[in-house]
Amino acid sequence: MKRKALLLIFTAVMAFAVPARAADILLFAFTGFDYQDPNTNAATYLDLGEGYHTIGFVTSFGPDLTPYVDESVNEYTMFTQGLTVSARAQFGTFLVVNFANGGRGRYYQDAISGGTHGTYGTNPPNATAPSTFTDGSMRLGGSIDNGVLTYDFSLGQGNFNGDMTLDEGPDLIYIPTGRRAGWTFHGLAGAPNPTIPTGYDHQVQGECQIPDSTPTSHKTWGALKSLYR
Repeated sequence: MKRKALLLIFTAVMAFAVPARAADILLFAFTGFDYQDPNTNAATYLDLGEGYHTIGFVTSFGPDLTPYVDESVNEYTMFTQGLTVSARAQFGTFLVVNFANGGRGRYYQDAISGGTHGTYGTNPPNATAPSTFTDGSMRLGGSIDNGVLTYDFSLGQGNFNGDMTLDEGPDLIYIPTGRRAGWTFHGLAGAPNPTIPTGYDHQVQGECQIPDSTPTSHKTWGALKSLYR
């Protein structure tokens, strides 16, 4: 029963805040890797006060941005930072982490010809990451609040999500004023994987999108613990 409850939490956690339905509005999708910085306690994954980052490449854009991007001449990258662990709880192999408000998510544009290709390197931050992902033109960014990461150590995978409000960058003009808040930044993180560079934790893929208007439910710490009992 415990195992069944754990799997239900793990596979459905994004549905608590990010219901996936045809009416969702995509801003952009991405793939890349995540890492911890600062990582003051190497023995504990995402200990209190540590920072969580995702870095990678934008793989597709939604209708608001598609007319204004050109993937034949530009490379588009993304970077999230400022997500600091404010609370964590572990139930067996299942971990739930809360992040303090005020994280930032941004996407960048860099010319393929004459620009700098995003290069992960090892043990970030390093000489190429995040710098080669952020040295182009920052096109659009926003604050990330109410961030939550869940992880199952027995499966070696997890997911994350947060509420994103767009508030910076020249591409902000393409987003209707009434739709600059209400975005959800979310994704999946998996390991082990031989393609993960040394020093990164997981391969990640995800999206920034506005969910449809279907009511969502928010789970409390007590609710999560009761499911695992």
